[in-house]
Amino acid sequence: MSLTKQQINKLEQSLLRMKKQLEEQQELRESQESLQESTGEISSVDSHFGDMGSELYDREMAMALDENQEEILEDINEALQRIEEGTYGKCVDTGEEIPYERLKALPYAKRTVEAQAVADKEGKISDQYEIEEPSFVRNGEKNLEDSRMRTVDEIMDTHGNASNKGEDA
Repeated sequence: MSLTKQQINKLEQSLLRMKKQLEEQQELRESQESLQESTGEISSVDSHFGDMGSELYDREMAMALDENQEEILEDINEALQRIEEGTYGKCVDTGEEIPYERLKALPYAKRTVEAQAVADKEGKISDQYEIEEPSFVRNGEKNLEDSRMRTVDEIMDTHGNASNKGEDA
């Protein structure tokens, strides 16, 4: 059963609201990052390893969220384009109708649930999570470790601990 014009209009409004919200969040984060950069510490020499680790974790989390939001924004723009082209609501792989209930839950969906499961299995979506940087891969195997990583103990042995200045080891 094809989507009615009323359903498409309702979904389009939902997509536009989502797009506006994501763009506002991106602008807010960019302004916060700019403020953080202008008031942040110049050097990490006196910082404790735990503080640096927390800061690194926060930055990586923010980057992951930004990347996820950019992908969703791209999906939303593609869905709006499909509305203009008249192909919205049809699976990009099979051409089958995407159920209205799925589109209400995920207005930027481009596949039926079944086609999405196949796409995920074939790696059409999950490829973005594979690490392809050579430093992360050993002997042609997919590996989530980085041989450049060192433990805190190794770093402390090499550089000492900034928080124990003046103390005997």
